[in-house]
Amino acid sequence: MSLKNNIFSSKPKQIAQAAIQILLKVYGNLNSVNFLVISDMKSPIDIAQNFENIGLNKYEVFQESLDKIFNKKKEDLNKDENFINKLKIFDLIMIGYKKHSKIIDKSLVKKILNKRKQKPILFIDCGIPGNIKTNIGQIPNCFLFDLNDLEQLYSSWIQNSIANESSNNELFDIELKISLDSFF
Repeated sequence: MSLKNNIFSSKPKQIAQAAIQILLKVYGNLNSVNFLVISDMKSPIDIAQNFENIGLNKYEVFQESLDKIFNKKKEDLNKDENFINKLKIFDLIMIGYKKHSKIIDKSLVKKILNKRKQKPILFIDCGIPGNIKTNIGQIPNCFLFDLNDLEQLYSSWIQNSIANESSNNELFDIELKISLDSFF
């Protein structure tokens, strides 16, 4: 099937498709991937719906305020073992809150990775201006993307594939690697 036939018209589908390709490159397959969405916004939920039937190992959506889910203040989450233990089982965590507070920071991610025995973890920040501190992308085995990153990756793959008029999966893999290298 040609890549041209896989072009989506809505941004949630594009963003999900880009994230799926990244997951495949990091984990090799999707049946071992655990995915969590934590949000009180519509857009992360719309994006997450594109993951429902792709064969993920575990898929959970918490569409509530962070305080209701974890019953803690933001400042306490970094120290909360229960919160860290909940997050450690997920390979992809998508977060988007209307509040403009930074929920995920470097210290928290290091604790999660330690409990994961350094197994890679991906974060997608859906908050505007963001709910995740950008410096977590400097941590080995931690990948951070925002919605713009994923949309740009998807757009560049589609533009390159149309320009090359190729349906070759090998070409797509090369384009994916080149695109991802700039982020990693």
